[in-house]
Amino acid sequence: MFRSCVTILLGFLASLDDLFFNLLMNLMPDDVISDSYVRPLLARLLGLRCGPDAQIRRKIFYEDHRKIVLGTNVHLNRQTYLDAGGGIRIGDNVRFGPQVTLVTGSHEIGDGSMRTGPLAYKPIVIGDGCWVGARVYIGPGVTIGTGCIISAGAVVQRSMPDNVMIAGNPARPVSHLDGPGSPPGTAAPPQS
Repeated sequence: MFRSCVTILLGFLASLDDLFFNLLMNLMPDDVISDSYVRPLLARLLGLRCGPDAQIRRKIFYEDHRKIVLGTNVHLNRQTYLDAGGGIRIGDNVRFGPQVTLVTGSHEIGDGSMRTGPLAYKPIVIGDGCWVGARVYIGPGVTIGTGCIISAGAVVQRSMPDNVMIAGNPARPVSHLDGPGSPPGTAAPPQS
């Protein structure tokens, strides 16, 4: 009984921590000073690991913010939802469009009496140099390779290789992009 009380109390305190974090992060206006200096500094002070030159807009919702790592020069746009129970790592020079959703938790499939089984978390990793379009959904356990573009509205449920354009529901690589050091115009179709 004592252990269950402690577990409930710890869960409650973690919820309060996220509530306080979300309140403070979304209190300030959306302007250059708040987005580029004040909000990233506040995020660091409150436990989010955030590299230099980050831009963080308002109206972003964070769950388990202490399990989020942002690289250098990351831009998080408005109305983004970051469920980081399993951990989220975003590389350097990554840009988000508005309303991006990253969810690290899902349920295992239960038996016929209740299909929603136990909750399971898997981390999400987004490689360096990626551009994540508006209203993209990225699910648990997905790793996005470096230099990718994820087209607006894509639903990404599986990991993707480096330097590809990703689109669709379910998302898939639709073309290969030039990688670092490649001359422009040398794109080739994605390898299956």
